[in-house]
Amino acid sequence: MDIFKKTRKDELEFDKFIDKLDMVYNNLKEFEKEIDIFDISSIKKSFIAKTDDFFREDRKLNIGIIGRVKAGKSSFLNAMLFDGKPILPAAVTPKTATLIRIEYDEENKIEVEYYSVNEWKEIEKNAMVQSELKEFQVAREIVKLVKERALDPYEFVGKDKAVITYGNYDVLMQSINDYTGENGRYTPLVKSVSIYIDKEELEGISIVDTPGLYDPVVSRVDKTKQFMELCDVVFFLSKSTTFLDRNDIDLLASQLPKKGVKKLVLVCSRFDDGIRDTLWKTGSLSTSIEETKQKLIDYAESAFNNYKRTNYYINSEMLNQCKVPVFVSSMAHNMSLKAVSEYNEKEMKVYNDLNVNGELTADLLKEIGNFDEINAIYETVLEDKEEMLEEKAASFIPTAQDELRDKLRRIESLAEKRIAQLHNYDREKLLEQKKQISLQINKMKSSIEEIFNETCNKIEDNKIDAIREIRVYNREYLQVSEKEGVETHYEIRKVSTTSWFKPWTWGTSTREIYSYDEKYKYIDMYDAIDNIRNYVRDGVDCISKIFNRSLDVALLKYKLINVVIENLDVSNDKHDAEYYKLLVEKTLQNIKIPAIVFSTTSFENSITSQFSGEVKGNSMKANLRAKLSEAIYGVGEEMCKRLEDEVVKFRDNMNGAKEEFINSLLKEVNSELNTVIAQFENKENEIERYNMLITKIRRLDMED
Repeated sequence: MDIFKKTRKDELEFDKFIDKLDMVYNNLKEFEKEIDIFDISSIKKSFIAKTDDFFREDRKLNIGIIGRVKAGKSSFLNAMLFDGKPILPAAVTPKTATLIRIEYDEENKIEVEYYSVNEWKEIEKNAMVQSELKEFQVAREIVKLVKERALDPYEFVGKDKAVITYGNYDVLMQSINDYTGENGRYTPLVKSVSIYIDKEELEGISIVDTPGLYDPVVSRVDKTKQFMELCDVVFFLSKSTTFLDRNDIDLLASQLPKKGVKKLVLVCSRFDDGIRDTLWKTGSLSTSIEETKQKLIDYAESAFNNYKRTNYYINSEMLNQCKVPVFVSSMAHNMSLKAVSEYNEKEMKVYNDLNVNGELTADLLKEIGNFDEINAIYETVLEDKEEMLEEKAASFIPTAQDELRDKLRRIESLAEKRIAQLHNYDREKLLEQKKQISLQINKMKSSIEEIFNETCNKIEDNKIDAIREIRVYNREYLQVSEKEGVETHYEIRKVSTTSWFKPWTWGTSTREIYSYDEKYKYIDMYDAIDNIRNYVRDGVDCISKIFNRSLDVALLKYKLINVVIENLDVSNDKHDAEYYKLLVEKTLQNIKIPAIVFSTTSFENSITSQFSGEVKGNSMKANLRAKLSEAIYGVGEEMCKRLEDEVVKFRDNMNGAKEEFINSLLKEVNSELNTVIAQFENKENEIERYNMLITKIRRLDMED
């Protein structure tokens, strides 16, 4: 298509803009001691990368599926592209997250990219560090998985991409699971996978399921960021039970628009989970659907408004695209396509939870799934592909100019603030202000402690409910149903071969084999194992939910910023509100919701060591039930203990964050004042330099 051809006019305009960036950088380089000009060079690097990529001959429309692990990205893509077939396996832990690209090709194949040698050495190096930071934990887990699979990593890392062809979806499912599934043999060594499908509607499209920007493995984060730089359309998934946390909002409001994304679709995923949380209160499924939607819409509006109050350089147009999220449930969509008798165990549980009052119908499941709306959006994206790419081709320079203008405004604002301080204060006044700020921050301590303690108290209250819920859950998994089997018996009997008209046969006989079927009752040992695993799954979900319900990061951020602004009088420009916002964000980044991983191996072994396959006989069945009861009880107690331990760690984490916030606030404010105090040694020269900087910035603005 013509839009992929860089014309001579394009080249001249791009070169002219790059020259301008160089000119701005060189003009401001002499002020490196006063300001940070790194962002200007990064604007140039990003601009060149994006324009070079866009005008490639094989450039496609890039559609990104972005969201945290367990947001339901793989299930979403399976429903949208593969009629609900479980082609893409879910990566349920960060250690197995892999970037997956889906494109059209006449030959059905998979291309596997392993880590480079340097990337693998970095993972091995991190695995040696005994730190609880997620990056080092995940490195240890990856190295452990490689050892458990008896793999020599250097047979794979740094090698050319492996290519596997497949004839149908069943072969694809098996192959892709080996390389991206949580239990895939080669998964720990894989960085990305490309799937090529002979499906013409994908021609000209590149769809990427990203591992996320919060991945602890740095090389995978880099891969995601590289793709985001080139993304045209984004389906952003945020699950209903932890909808729009701080990282989600920041990415939606400030980062994605700067990457050049032209269309953004906010998807509230796993909507059935949100409905189930509401259903026990309303008692009506239809009412719960509407109330859950409205609650999440109201929350989204509130969260974005709070973000706007403390962020001045955001793209309001992009936020407007997120005002009303699209509510989807891949699970409900898939269930709506088949009969209840065809549901698997997980689907059956969802069905029973939603159908508690007997209201659930196929139409309601389809409404909860809501993939008609998603498919309509996807079809519109395909139809508008050329128009969006043409718009993007025309927006490279304006978008980069906006980034540059924002950066220059920030630099100018900082320079004006420094001049005002040097003009309006003397050294003594600033020293006095420094003293006053220390007193103000000390006064703030009680308010800050109250905010953090409120969250800690909430987690304690929710912990009690969670322990009760875990113990109630175990009743569901104590029983295993008996099944009916048929055993064929073979026996030999003596049959006479005497014939009255053949005297020589008189008294003779032969043996023949005959069979008969006997029905019997048995318990499948694997049903008991499934009960243990499902109990753990429900318990872990329960634990995760109480932390997510207790920690409202957006509200915590809003309260902390308000405390700072109210006490330090940011409104009169003595202090920079943007700085305090960044300080709060930095503090909150250190508050981690625990990632709960619970091993059931020892509990499963207590059963598999004594039983196998079909368990028959009343005595053996009674023994199996007793062992299952012991295992379920043990699992429940272990999960409750784990919850207690995680709550203690969480409280310690919150207390550490609180102290760090107070200390950092005092340290950074003093550091800023110390910088200005030091400039009083040569006050007139410093003011002159800042005025020169402002003059240069304004002159550069006029040259736009």
